[in-house]
Amino acid sequence: MLKKILLALFLHSIILSSCSRESWKPENTVLGYIEYYDILHYDHAKNTDVYLYNLDQQIIQQTTTNRKGEYEFNNIINGEYYIYAYRESDLTNIKYDGFTYDFIVDGYTVVIDTLTLNIKLN
Repeated sequence: MLKKILLALFLHSIILSSCSRESWKPENTVLGYIEYYDILHYDHAKNTDVYLYNLDQQIIQQTTTNRKGEYEFNNIINGEYYIYAYRESDLTNIKYDGFTYDFIVDGYTVVIDTLTLNIKLN
């Protein structure tokens, strides 16, 4: 009987160690919206390059906004990230960019506050 209990405890510890929080990688989603002001008008930041960075400043994923200024990143593992977005003006040669605050992905869909792009200063 003692052998069976020890075997059960041993197998239980192997199963738990193979499912540790660090190796558990749920498929999270990050959603957001981007806007900008160009000369005299406000618009959705359509066709804007959007980058998901980790805090080590590595690009994790890249996407482009749709015509409504919306973007989505899928299959994101738990961790800390930020968004960087860049676009050129439709009317002038002005460039725009912006960053979000750092945020945590931890097993849920993350909806980012609206990101307003500002004139990019070289």
